[in-house]
Amino acid sequence: MTDSDYAQKQLHVIRSLMERATIYRSISVPTALIGGLLSFGGFGMAYYAKHDRDHALSGTEFLLVWLVILALTSFANLFFLWRGSVHRREPFLSSGMKCAVLSLAPAFFSAAVLTFLLHRPIQLAMVWITLYGLALLATQHFAPRSLIVLGLTFFLTGCGLMATWKHLFMPSGQPEPSALVVSGILAATFGGFHLAYAAAVWALGEDRTESVPSTTEREHV
Repeated sequence: MTDSDYAQKQLHVIRSLMERATIYRSISVPTALIGGLLSFGGFGMAYYAKHDRDHALSGTEFLLVWLVILALTSFANLFFLWRGSVHRREPFLSSGMKCAVLSLAPAFFSAAVLTFLLHRPIQLAMVWITLYGLALLATQHFAPRSLIVLGLTFFLTGCGLMATWKHLFMPSGQPEPSALVVSGILAATFGGFHLAYAAAVWALGEDRTESVPSTTEREHV
């Protein structure tokens, strides 16, 4: 394959992804709703452990709860993507899907590695929030604007937490925030931000924020 052929193929992939920006937004909304509700469920489990049993969530229990939430949300997202590809009669692992996965991979891989290197809940929360924001920002060339705004919100929040958590969430006499406090932070971000995103997209409508280039415009790209 010549450089020209490769460039044309990549341009075709990017065009295809841009044309499907509204589709990706419509798929991400139910995923955001499910992930948001599950995140509040994670906070509920931390609250139950703190107040209705002998001890709060341990570090291992905290990690397990939030990994289960991640797994369930990821499964829901894959299901919606698969259902969308079936509806459009396209292969699930299309060239556009591969491009999207490659864009997300660095941030998600970094988060996975750090998850098993770090052991303090507050450190995990800051890493997850910041790298999730970076993952969404990595899709800025083809994702709808609403997802980019969501990614920027997560990234800035993660950076802000790194600078302020010792002043805002450090309990007196304790070496670090409890699992309940950290679960509250994750519920506010992964729960609150995602639910606000879903509500905003539904309120604005799918056709108001993004427009697909016309055939004439695409021919001049």
